[in-house]
Amino acid sequence: MKGLKFAILHHGYIENDFAWNVAVPKPGNIKEKNVLSEWIRVPTFSVLISHPDLGWILYDTGPCLRDEKDRLPLFVREQFPLFTSREEFLDKQLSLVNLTPEDISLIIVSHMHWDHAGGLSFFSNTKASKNILVSEKDYSYGLTVTHHCSTEPFGGGGYFKDNFHFPGLTFNFIEEDQSLAPGIDIITLGGHTPGVLGLVLHLESDTFIFPSDAVNMSRNYGPPMAYPGILYDSIGFQQTVRKLNLLQKTYQAKIIFPHDPVQFSYLEPAPYFYQ
Repeated sequence: MKGLKFAILHHGYIENDFAWNVAVPKPGNIKEKNVLSEWIRVPTFSVLISHPDLGWILYDTGPCLRDEKDRLPLFVREQFPLFTSREEFLDKQLSLVNLTPEDISLIIVSHMHWDHAGGLSFFSNTKASKNILVSEKDYSYGLTVTHHCSTEPFGGGGYFKDNFHFPGLTFNFIEEDQSLAPGIDIITLGGHTPGVLGLVLHLESDTFIFPSDAVNMSRNYGPPMAYPGILYDSIGFQQTVRKLNLLQKTYQAKIIFPHDPVQFSYLEPAPYFYQ
C-alpha cells in the first residue's frame, strides 16, 4: 500500500539460556553426556507504523521503566536480565522520529508478557489509551495466572500483574484474523501463549510478517521446525508455523522475528523507515 511504512524501535537486549528460545538446542549423547547450557543475548523491539488513514500505530511497546533494575521479581531478573538504557525505552525511541506517546492513535499488543506490554505505562490517558488491541485469550489467561494469588506479582511464562493495572487504559479484544485497515492485517497465532496477535504489513515495496513470540527466531521456524522452550501449546505452535508458511508463500513475504540476534543485526532501526 502506498504511504504505509514502519520503523523498528529498539529497546535493548535480554539475556537468557538458549534453551528458553529453542527447547534442547544441543542434546547430550553417549559421548557427551553433560552438555553445558548456552547463554545468549537477544534483541527486544516494537514496531512503529505510519498509515495514511489511521495515523501512527504501535505494535508492542517494549518494557516498563525499571524492568532492567528492580521492578520485576528477582528470579526473573536473574533468568531474563534486561540490558537497556534510558534512551532505549519507548518514549525516547519515539523521539527519534519527532513523536511522543500522545501522537500514537492505536496500539496492538501481541501478547501481555512484560517485554512486550510494559511500555503501555507511557500511554495512560492519551489518545491511544482507549484504542489498545489485545488477544482476548492471552489477556484472560495472563489475568488469571497473575491474580490467582494476592502475594505473587508474576505469572508463568512472562506475565506481570502490575502491567494489567496501568491507569486510564482500555483494552479491546481481538478473537480472530481481521483486516485492521488497507495494508494492515492482524493474524491470530497459537503456541507461545493461548493467543498471540501477529501482524502483516503490505507495503508498496514488500509484505512483512511480524509473528511476535509465536515464532521467536528463525531457528524455530526452520525448516526443520524447532519447538521453543517457553511453550503453552505444542499443537498450536505447529499450526502457527504452517499458517506463517502459507502466508509467506502467498505474499512472498519477509518474516521479522522478535528475538533473533542474527536477523536483528541486519535490520535498520529508527529513525529509518521501511516503505
